[in-house]
Amino acid sequence: MPRPFDPNVDQAIATATLELLSELGFAGMTIEAVAAAAGVGKPAIYRRHPDKPALVAAVIAAQLPSLTVPDLGDTRAELWQAVERGFPDDGPAYVGLIGGLMAEHRRHPELIDAFRRSVLLPRRAVGLALVSRGQQRGDIRRDIEPVAAVDLFAGPFLARVFAGEDTGHAWRQAAFAAWWTLVSESDSP
Repeated sequence: MPRPFDPNVDQAIATATLELLSELGFAGMTIEAVAAAAGVGKPAIYRRHPDKPALVAAVIAAQLPSLTVPDLGDTRAELWQAVERGFPDDGPAYVGLIGGLMAEHRRHPELIDAFRRSVLLPRRAVGLALVSRGQQRGDIRRDIEPVAAVDLFAGPFLARVFAGEDTGHAWRQAAFAAWWTLVSESDSP
């Protein structure tokens, strides 16, 4: 039976990866540099992650809170929980990190593929499932595709970050209320 990974080593690898990614970008960051900065050998990284894209995707995923929303029987409450748990507290830092990944997408498509597969698509799937469940309950308009409903909320968040505007709790509440008015069945025109 393999022994469990040391959480201190995991944290050192994550910290080193984030720092080097921020300083050097994906192309400039190496597994050797991460190992040196974390004070571990390369095998410690490769036991945890099969390659550099998987390492970066896992570290980014760990920066976000878990996004699981139980069936509360209340679509609005479930979706609000997803908003509160799903968006990072430091929007500019997170979007900057993701922007760095997108900047590398032509030279390193494997990086953005790993990010989409392990971070973005699973989180979007939660939002899509919540919207679909809301539609089945009759709480959300059926004439709106679930993916459009999710994009209608994610887009303003990104726009605010790019504009240097606040995306904190008060903004999220106001934006969610406006979004709910657009998508909910009870408030539809």
